[in-house]
Amino acid sequence: MCGIFCEIRQHSQSHKDEYILYRLRNRGPDCAHSIDVVVNNDISIYFCGTVLWMQGSEPTKQPIENDFGILLFNGDIFYNSWSNDPSLSDTQILLDKLSNCSSSEDVILTVKSFKGPFSLIYYNKCTQILYFSRDRIGRNSLLFHKADGSYIISSVLGRKYPCIEVAAAYIYELNLGTKMLNLYSWETSIKVFNTYQVDDWLNIAQKQQSIPDEELNDELEDTFDLNDEDGIIKVIEEVTQNEKNKLFILERLLLNSTIFKTVTDITSLLEKSVRVRVETQPNKCKNCIKSEMSCVHCTTGILFSGGLDCTILSLIADKYVPKDQPIDLINVAFKTKNNDSYDVPDRITGRQSFEELKRICSSRMWIFREVNVPKEKLEKYQSLIIGDLVYPRRTILDESLGSALWFAARWDDELDVSPCRILLIGSGADELYGGYMRHRQSLRRRGWLGLSQELLKDWKRISFRNLARDNRVICDHGRQPRMPYLDEDHVNYVLKLKPWLKCFPSENLECGVGDKLMLRLVALHLGLKNSATLPKRALQFGSRIANKKEKGSDLSKTFI
Repeated sequence: MCGIFCEIRQHSQSHKDEYILYRLRNRGPDCAHSIDVVVNNDISIYFCGTVLWMQGSEPTKQPIENDFGILLFNGDIFYNSWSNDPSLSDTQILLDKLSNCSSSEDVILTVKSFKGPFSLIYYNKCTQILYFSRDRIGRNSLLFHKADGSYIISSVLGRKYPCIEVAAAYIYELNLGTKMLNLYSWETSIKVFNTYQVDDWLNIAQKQQSIPDEELNDELEDTFDLNDEDGIIKVIEEVTQNEKNKLFILERLLLNSTIFKTVTDITSLLEKSVRVRVETQPNKCKNCIKSEMSCVHCTTGILFSGGLDCTILSLIADKYVPKDQPIDLINVAFKTKNNDSYDVPDRITGRQSFEELKRICSSRMWIFREVNVPKEKLEKYQSLIIGDLVYPRRTILDESLGSALWFAARWDDELDVSPCRILLIGSGADELYGGYMRHRQSLRRRGWLGLSQELLKDWKRISFRNLARDNRVICDHGRQPRMPYLDEDHVNYVLKLKPWLKCFPSENLECGVGDKLMLRLVALHLGLKNSATLPKRALQFGSRIANKKEKGSDLSKTFI
C-alpha cells in the first residue's frame, strides 16, 4: 500500500510537514520520490509518493511521469487484462492507459474500467487538469484539505489539518485555472454529474461529513424483487420450525439445490478473490524483501478473531499460500480497568478456530499471534498516533475500532515481530450478508422489504463509515490490507441475491445461524463445523477495547 500526497500551491510555500511525510513513508517503506511542477506563473504542484512494492519485477517509484502526465497511484489493479507482462507494475500500465486518453471523457471511462482497491491522482500536462478518485467501493483512503494558498490531497494528514474524506461515489476533475470541479458518478454515464467551485464543494462536503451516521438519509430503491419463485422461504421455515440443532439445520439446508448452488457460487468467487490477493505480491516477507534469496517466512497474515468471516478466509488462503510458508493468525485483546485478563471473547474463539484450522489443514504451519494491549499503552498511542490516523472520523466507535486494527496490524512484542506484508481482513461480510442486530430488527418490524432496505443502506454507507479509516490505521505499519469480501465480482453477485439467500434472521433462526446464513453454509461446505455456528461479535466488544457504558457515536476525548 502506497502513500500519495499532492499539494496545489498558489503563491505559497510547500507544506512539507515532516510528520505527514513520516506517516506516508510508513505506508510505503520500499521507496520514496517527489517532484515539483510549475503549471503557470501563479500555480505549482508538489507530488510525493511512497511505495509498498506489490506488483512488477521491482518497485516503481512514484510519482511516475511521462510527456503527457503525472500519476500517483495507491492500490492494486487485479485481474489485469491489459498486459501479460508480469515485470510491469500496475502503476506503469495505468499511466500508459491514461496517457492515451484524448479527452476528459476518455479519462473517466478509463478510470471506471479499473478493477481493484485504489486511490489515484492524475495530472494531465496538456490540459492542466487534475483528476483524483477513490475506487467505487472506497477501500482506500484519500483526504482533501484547504490551507492558506493551497489545496492538499493525501492518503493521510492528521488532527491539525481540518480535512474531509473524499467521497468514493465520484471521480473528480479539477480545472486548475478556473478552480471549477466536475464530479462524475461511478453509477451513471460519463456526463458531468455536478459542478462546483472547489471551495463551495469543500464546504458542502464538510457539512455532510459532520452529520451523524444514524441521521444520514440515503435515497433507497423502493422496488425490490421479493418474489420467492423457488420457495426458499418456505424451505428454510420448514427446516427450522422444529429443529434446534444449529449444525443439523445447516446440513439440511445444503440439501436444497437452489441454496447449494448459491453456496458453491459464493465459494468459487471467494476462492478466486483470496487467490488473487495472496498471489499478487513479490512473495517475500518484510525481512527478505530486499534480498535476492527465496523466502520461506510468513508473507500473509490474517486479522483473526476466530469468527466466521476470518476463519473462512484462513481456510481458503491455505489453498493458495505456498505450503512452505507459515500463515500468521493475529488476535488482539485489551486489558482495561474492569478487565484484568487477556482471555477476552475473541481470544477464546480465536484459539478454538485455530485448533479447527490445524485439524483441517494439518500440513500448514499456523502461527497464532496474541496481541496483548494494556490500558496505558492503548491511551498513549491513541494520543500520539492513532488519533491522527482515524481523523477526520472522531467518534468513540471510530477510535475503538481504529485502535484495535492499528495494534493488530502492528503485531509485535518484546521477542518477535510478524514479518507479513499482506493482511487479509473480513471487511464487508457483515454488510453484505446481514451480520448486524439491526438486520434482525428490520426483518421483525418491516418484513423482507425492511431488511432489503437496511442491507442496501449499510452497503451504500460502507465507504465512509469505516473503509478509509481502516486503511489509514493498518497501512501505518507497512502492511497492505486486502479485503476478499469486497472483491467486485463477489460484491456484484451478492448484491443481486434475494435477501433470504444472504441471511434469515427470523425468530426461529437465532444468532449463530440466521445472521449471515449463506456464509455459515459456505463455512460448512468448506469443512468448518465449529466456526460455522459461532455468533457474530463486534470487534470492539470481542477484543474488550470498548466500554459498554459509553455511546459509540459520541465524540472521543482524543479529538476534544
